[in-house]
Amino acid sequence: MKLNTSLLALAACGLGTVAAAQNANHFFAERHSMVRGPYVEFAERVAEETKGDVNFTVFAGGSLLPPAASLQGVRDGVAQVTYHAGTYTPSELPVANLIGNFAFYNTDPMVMAFASTEFGLTNEAALAEWKDNGVVFGGGYSTSEYYMMCNTPVATYEDIQGKRLRMAGGAWSRFAEHVGAVPVSIPSSEMYTGLDTGSLDCAVAAADALDSFSLSDVVTHLNMLAVGNYYAGFEWGYNPTFWQGLSQESRDVLFDQMAYYLAQHRVEFDKDVEKAVTSAKEGGLEVFEPDQALKDALAEFVSADEAVLIENAKGRGIENPEALLDDYKRIVDRWAELLADVDHSDADALAALAKAEIYDKLDRATYGMN
Repeated sequence: MKLNTSLLALAACGLGTVAAAQNANHFFAERHSMVRGPYVEFAERVAEETKGDVNFTVFAGGSLLPPAASLQGVRDGVAQVTYHAGTYTPSELPVANLIGNFAFYNTDPMVMAFASTEFGLTNEAALAEWKDNGVVFGGGYSTSEYYMMCNTPVATYEDIQGKRLRMAGGAWSRFAEHVGAVPVSIPSSEMYTGLDTGSLDCAVAAADALDSFSLSDVVTHLNMLAVGNYYAGFEWGYNPTFWQGLSQESRDVLFDQMAYYLAQHRVEFDKDVEKAVTSAKEGGLEVFEPDQALKDALAEFVSADEAVLIENAKGRGIENPEALLDDYKRIVDRWAELLADVDHSDADALAALAKAEIYDKLDRATYGMN
């Protein structure tokens, strides 16, 4: 889709005509699991169930807002709902980044998607941060586990020395430095070019990128060391004026559909990873298990990095990051227990749990209304 420059100009001028727009923004391509369900299908179901009261036009692939501008864009009304990757705005979202960088505590993506959603909807410090930034937090997400996808063999601790690794910033960049690699912080949209031109040796991301970002064309080796997973920011963040202008019935539809697509996107994401890896292996991709030295180095990093997270959070003005992490650990552990006996491929069962344990426990009449 073409960028709606007239809408952007009106938003920049603060003209009220923009308020009538109902734009949904995501910077991943429409075929990505975090867009095709939670945005494309979501918009269709919401429009149907609200009888057109909420009728989003979905802009994918950064066609409305580039990654770094999505937080400001939803605040200013360019988008009425958007995805936002929190590491693009560390100064504005120190609480979200503290939690988002705690990605090695539990690397089960289902657990982290549900836990980050509950934290973002209920923690007082998180709620204050969303409000300060002009956004109503709707729900979180999690990628599948991050792996090293490389254009050269990287199987061992020695292999990784000096390698240029595309990282998502934060804890991932610190991990790269810990194991002697060189972190390169670029958007996921630039991974292909970096690997193709040789400015990157590896892209560290969820392995669905072999297909969704066409990395199978430029990747020859996959290392199965699980390097956390990414869930910083939010899958749905709403413009407050838009949210508060909806009827209670329409907000209820949004709550219920977010509960469903929180689960659905996780199921589909993992399916996409499996398909992409299988297809790439058929095309000649070599898959390595990490050696013990590399696994030990990851364990050492995880043990030491919590103190770094806390110190960084204090430097960004968070007075008691230890308490925030304790609350988050409690929520993560709760979800690890709740999800232990649930089929991770059953979107309906997972969605019912999200609805019962998260969204139905909110005060829906007041959430996001002041």
